Amino acid sequence: MEITKRALRDALATNDAGLAKFFKVTPSAVSQWADDELLPTARQWQVKALRPDLVADQPSVKAQIGAEVDSRMSKRALRAKFGFKTDAPLAKLLKLPVEQVEAWPEEQSVPALPQVLRLLGVQEQQPVAKEAPHDPDADRIINVEAA
Repeated sequence: MEITKRALRDALATNDAGLAKFFKVTPSAVSQWADDELLPTARQWQVKALRPDLVADQPSVKAQIGAEVDSRMSKRALRAKFGFKTDAPLAKLLKLPVEQVEAWPEEQSVPALPQVLRLLGVQEQQPVAKEAPHDPDADRIINVEAA
């Protein structure tokens, strides 16, 4: 995960004050970060938690669930589908922090989180269990009892 201050500012279409609000820190804290250097590790994880759609190493919806999904549903459309006027009931339904849901853009597709996919009725594919390797000496092993 490699996120610079400039890249995050561009992705969120905001300025340093907007980043400060996003991270819930003071603008002076954000001004200490260089534009083209990586954000502090803790802040990168915070971005990944609050806005997984911005992190480049996230797998696509189709790759993650192995099925065709209409991932273009916006947060506004998802709220309308359930008759919610604000993000708080949607966050409660998804069992996510309200701040995380509020951070999603209104008109961009919602992130492909497991809670969102379940809400949309998409079944996650279970990983295929690998077969245990065959031991050619399994039938030659005997129990040894010590006195």
